[in-house]
Amino acid sequence: MTNYDFIVVGAGSAGCAVAGRLADESSARVLLIEAGGSDRHLTIRVPLCAPMQYGTTLDWAYESEPEPGCADRRIAHPRGRVLGGCSAMNAMFWIKGSNQDYDGWRLPGWSWADVAPVFARIERGPMRITRSPFPDELSHRFVTAARAAGVAANNDVSGPDLDGAAITPVNIHKGQRWSAASGYLRHQRNLTVVTKAVVDGVIIQNGRAVGIEYRRHGRAHQAMADQEIVLSAGAFGTPQLLQVSGVGPADHLRSVGVTPLVDSPRVGLGLADHPIIWAVWSLSPGHVGLADVAHPKWLLQWLLRRTGKLASNGGEAVAHIRSTFEAPACDVQLIFTPADARAEPRGGRFAPALSVGHSYWTPKSRGSVMISSSDPAVPPSIRMNLLSERADVEALVRAVRRAREIIATEPIASAVERELAPSSGEDVEAYIRNFAKTTAHPACSVAMGSDPDSALDEKLRVRGVDNLRVADASALPEIPRANTNAPSIMIGERCADFLLADHQLS
Repeated sequence: MTNYDFIVVGAGSAGCAVAGRLADESSARVLLIEAGGSDRHLTIRVPLCAPMQYGTTLDWAYESEPEPGCADRRIAHPRGRVLGGCSAMNAMFWIKGSNQDYDGWRLPGWSWADVAPVFARIERGPMRITRSPFPDELSHRFVTAARAAGVAANNDVSGPDLDGAAITPVNIHKGQRWSAASGYLRHQRNLTVVTKAVVDGVIIQNGRAVGIEYRRHGRAHQAMADQEIVLSAGAFGTPQLLQVSGVGPADHLRSVGVTPLVDSPRVGLGLADHPIIWAVWSLSPGHVGLADVAHPKWLLQWLLRRTGKLASNGGEAVAHIRSTFEAPACDVQLIFTPADARAEPRGGRFAPALSVGHSYWTPKSRGSVMISSSDPAVPPSIRMNLLSERADVEALVRAVRRAREIIATEPIASAVERELAPSSGEDVEAYIRNFAKTTAHPACSVAMGSDPDSALDEKLRVRGVDNLRVADASALPEIPRANTNAPSIMIGERCADFLLADHQLS
């Protein structure tokens, strides 16, 4: 058993920010504990290889229960199990969200005026933000066509003014992925990073979090925290850890054999994600896009110069649109990739194609994350209830129509041969229900709030347990109009601010 001042569980987007800031700005002894291993993998460092991590040891590989709104399909939920977490697996988009998101939370300390300086600090310091490097000429065509079709000509689509079409802002630095681990973990002397360690639960004594239990290489361990513990295990892992530790809906905990210590009925509820549907077009002769990316020359070019097609994040351009005139801000992100989004990433040879992903930013559907066993090794039951609200389906139908208008506009129109999916004459709603998935932005399952029934207070403290906080996307009160990596890192930074101030460490 070892003692630390602070323990951070999960080295993902937020966890790296919390641990790195604490270690940088104080002499506190900090433990950062991660279930996965090193991020020194080619599929992590090479931006375009991100999908090749899915289903490997780098992936938690969660799966939902059958989704009634999606033809009773189980929806795959890849989550990074490695230093950097999902920031080591995602498509590297850097979108912060609208000021209306943060102001709409109506939480003290979380308005746009409060978080904008934090984002600015992140962008000036640990994170490296650029444009998608070396975008294909088709991506430039898409941006020009979207603007010609009426989408705003705005190069800064990261927020708070989201309307516009542009080459995607990304966290790629010199042709390589720049994850939260890259930005925040610098071998600080007072920071201990333990990898390949699976946390089984939080030790709670007399209403106070005092330590954690974890397994590493088949052996059980404990680590104790003299100050606080921060859970940064993500929108699936954090509610699971709280519930197996006795914090959650009391009746449900009893039903699976866990003794409730704190009856917190909203832990695990309110799960949200951005539903997405892809449309695909074949390319006219003479256009290749990323179809030849498996050619050895591109790997050689990346290895020698960190340039070329493998330095692409895939989603090279975006168009942020409003699906209705009444929308107060953008509610759809159109993601453009000069490739077939349906292709198996390990397939090798690809047909020339382009795809547009329609990610709906303001869904009404809500789900849950609930343990089905007291055994922490058993994955939680994930119910997205994706597309259970009619309004969400209707918004995606409108988004598909708008994307078709853009693809029918020059200069992208002449590069397209025909639409492959949805196929000609196919019912769009049926296509959406049969093929929609999520944008891998799970959030809100342990949400902050001002009311006493909320799982967390405005400083990310777990209600009912002293010295325990949550810092990850699960803490979001509402899912923002954003790719959630940037908001997650911001939450980690805010958590570090609270800890440094409350313990008078800086």
